[in-house]
Amino acid sequence: MGVDAADYDQDGWIDLFVANVDQEMFSLYHNNRDESFRDVALPTGIGSATKLLSGWGLKFFDFDNDGDMDLLLCNGHPDDHIEGHVTGVTYREPMLLFRNTRNGFKNVSGQSGPIFSQSLSARGMALGDFDNDGAVDVLIAINNGAPVLLRNNAGKQNHWLGVKLVGEKSNPDAIGAVVTYQAGDLKRRREKVGGGSYLSSHDPRMVLGLGKRGKVDWLEVKWPMPGSTTQRFTGLPINRYITIVEGQENWK
Repeated sequence: MGVDAADYDQDGWIDLFVANVDQEMFSLYHNNRDESFRDVALPTGIGSATKLLSGWGLKFFDFDNDGDMDLLLCNGHPDDHIEGHVTGVTYREPMLLFRNTRNGFKNVSGQSGPIFSQSLSARGMALGDFDNDGAVDVLIAINNGAPVLLRNNAGKQNHWLGVKLVGEKSNPDAIGAVVTYQAGDLKRRREKVGGGSYLSSHDPRMVLGLGKRGKVDWLEVKWPMPGSTTQRFTGLPINRYITIVEGQENWK
């Protein structure tokens, strides 16, 4: 079903998330740093919340711009007659939003807007800041229905920096680049990924959450092309989008 990858706990190693069909629970695979993974869905509460769900669109993203990668899950059973032969499982299912607390994940769906109390036959999900306010929005494809566009209001409560990476020696979208940034006591490392979720592609721009911090001290881009250099930038603005082109000393 849906799948995504991100270093959600900032230990320098990429973790995985996989959605399954009902009776299986979804899986949050923590990287053990030895080419193996450990499923931590149960201790985080994700396992119990998803046991009877079927997941499609899903994505790690920082919905509130506090610098930590949260998790949004869009669900719906593939069998539109499932309710007739399986107890407790429905065709239309609610979305789930888990906030990264730095000690795990907390289900904040109940506090995140009326849409989370509705049941949907959700399928693909794409993220993108359609109004360019730094709060990443969500578009959800509905099976046999009109799509749902969700405007993010939570991200506007914190500072942010939006970055568009343009590869020259590397691929044009800089897939595989690693962006590291520091803002006061906050230091974060983000990987530029392509695609993700289920049959979906996302806004190629990265939004880096700063919380209440009003300054970015520095930002580094490690370009994915072998032999490419790591570039460091200072004097960056906040609460706006910039473009960084591989090999150019100044951002735009």
